[in-house]
Amino acid sequence: MKIEKKELGDGIVQYTITNGRMSFSAMNYGCSLLQIQVPNKDNKLVDILQGFDTLEGWKAGHDSHNCVVGRFANRIAKASFAVDGKTYKLDVNDGVNCLHGGFTRWEKMLWDSESFEKDGVAGIRFTRTSPDGEQGFPGNVKAEVVYSLSEKNELSLVYTATSDKATPINLTNHAYFNLNGTGSVLDHIIQLDCDQILDVDATLIPTGKFISVDGTAFDFHTAKAVRKDIAQIDEKIGGYDHCFVTRADESKVVRVGAVWSEESGIKMEIASNQRGMQVYSGNFLKDVKGKNGEVYQKHSGICFETQRFPDAPNQASFPSCILKPNETYTATTVLTF
Repeated sequence: MKIEKKELGDGIVQYTITNGRMSFSAMNYGCSLLQIQVPNKDNKLVDILQGFDTLEGWKAGHDSHNCVVGRFANRIAKASFAVDGKTYKLDVNDGVNCLHGGFTRWEKMLWDSESFEKDGVAGIRFTRTSPDGEQGFPGNVKAEVVYSLSEKNELSLVYTATSDKATPINLTNHAYFNLNGTGSVLDHIIQLDCDQILDVDATLIPTGKFISVDGTAFDFHTAKAVRKDIAQIDEKIGGYDHCFVTRADESKVVRVGAVWSEESGIKMEIASNQRGMQVYSGNFLKDVKGKNGEVYQKHSGICFETQRFPDAPNQASFPSCILKPNETYTATTVLTF
């Protein structure tokens, strides 16, 4: 294993972890993944992440490219929730709802960071304390994000948090994947071990109903191309932007599915302990100036955001998302190439 560290200025540090076959780079600005380099079928390295060539590009980006999302990933209805009888108001930044924590994004913050290597695994540990009231949430939350690479081409993303007050917590990474490195993801093949999706209203807030994927555009039990049934989805959404229900229960990491490209020959297996996985087919990407002069458009990247259920603070029938004092939140996702 090899670890390289590079100072980018303004306290921002980039780390690159290599196992001799593949590598990833990340920086402490937003715990952002900068690159994942994987060999294709011709044994040429392909960067399978969208992103930017300059630090200025990362700072200006507003599509959460490859960064940590918190305190609460996804949407909270009407930007409001109650804990222990007290109502908390959040930023309204997505119609009438709050999305990905509002305007004060964790992705735009500087985290403490250090690299490590142990037992054939090397990685980066990011830490930060989110003060009581940040984004409108209660509690001083101590958060830790760890990205690590094994000799078996396993990229692990582990999030932990503690709080001194009861508070909702839901952390993920908003990586935009393109296994060809460029172009559209519509011909990517997906297979998911997910039997249901969450029904949502017109503002993409869950209704509380669980819908079977059988025979629908969301049925990926049998592998199929992204493009195959995407036209069946509401034109207003423009593609997949739905929470698939996994077979996990937070007590253990289970296989969630896989995505691969016949063009590049690259395959990514996804495993997680999270009950939900938001699959987002880059529906709202438009004229984003990205790496190597490429301009990202609709469906040029796809996200697999493993997480707790959207709007869980307001949905009594959903598994609890409340982190209480003396408890530790842990979310784990493993991507194997």
